Amino acid sequence: MVSVLCTAYNHEKYIAQTLQCIVDQQTDFAFELLVNDDASTDGTAAIIRSFEEKYPHIIRAFYQEKNLYSQGIDAYHHFLYREALGKYVAICEGDDFWCDPSKLQRQVDFMEAHPEYSACVHNTVCRYCGESRPDHPLLNRTGDSNVEFGDILPGMSKAYHTSSLLARKGIISNPPDFYFVGWKHGFTDYPDALWLRLNGPIRYIDRCMSVYRINSNPEAWSSGVDGRYDKLKRFLTGELDVLHTFRSHAPEAIRPLVESAERQREFDLLQIEGRDAEQRRPPYRDILKAKPFSYRLNNFLKCTMPHPHRLYRKMRGYGE
Repeated sequence: MVSVLCTAYNHEKYIAQTLQCIVDQQTDFAFELLVNDDASTDGTAAIIRSFEEKYPHIIRAFYQEKNLYSQGIDAYHHFLYREALGKYVAICEGDDFWCDPSKLQRQVDFMEAHPEYSACVHNTVCRYCGESRPDHPLLNRTGDSNVEFGDILPGMSKAYHTSSLLARKGIISNPPDFYFVGWKHGFTDYPDALWLRLNGPIRYIDRCMSVYRINSNPEAWSSGVDGRYDKLKRFLTGELDVLHTFRSHAPEAIRPLVESAERQREFDLLQIEGRDAEQRRPPYRDILKAKPFSYRLNNFLKCTMPHPHRLYRKMRGYGE
């Protein structure tokens, strides 16, 4: 019925909890767990092997000799979806985990009763690794509801986290062109969500049933302010490219939402690049007007006293 897909790379600290929470799911249907170790250099593969030996009726594992991601190969579309036997697929990365043993049962029950839906998601707990910040739900939503384009287009932080996703395999395994635009930029959750919503409603269950570990691999985040801003710039540029490609697929009714999402990314890029004066001009003026007073004041001071702010940015490592 369900194929759970898990990709792992150097997740030695977390992978045991990830795998255990999946095999512990309480269901009245059969499910399988496909695990791909992407040539980890720590003890991740050994832990996966121990679980594979303990749960041979559930787990099928794949051990790469060379890292697929570094070769520009998407493991999901390269082989995982092809290997998956289930009617549905669920995803849990090797550093996240599920915190409710009824997760799969709840989602499958809904999807079986509502064949017009393309996917079912739920709320997720955000957990910060190596920080004292408390856990908190990703979404501030009340009650079960549908995830709409208006939730997805502004960004995934308003829609759902991948660890909550259960989707119809026939849809998610046959992606459009804008999926691969996202992959080129290093992310696929955003185009996946757009594609799933194009193919049917997405149901949201108002229950935290997974945990998303933030900063689980600090080495993956460039050090210093320059590195963080460069990464954010690349991410926004990638989302903008996805939106440009998605536009040709978008129904006429949501074209204004797509254009608004594009303008917002462009506005944010102007801020990162220090082009603050351009935020005060069309078509970005209305976005600026909607910002908090503190943001508008800061923008005004940057534009009227550019030299002190340029010096400040340079001292903080923001660039010229």
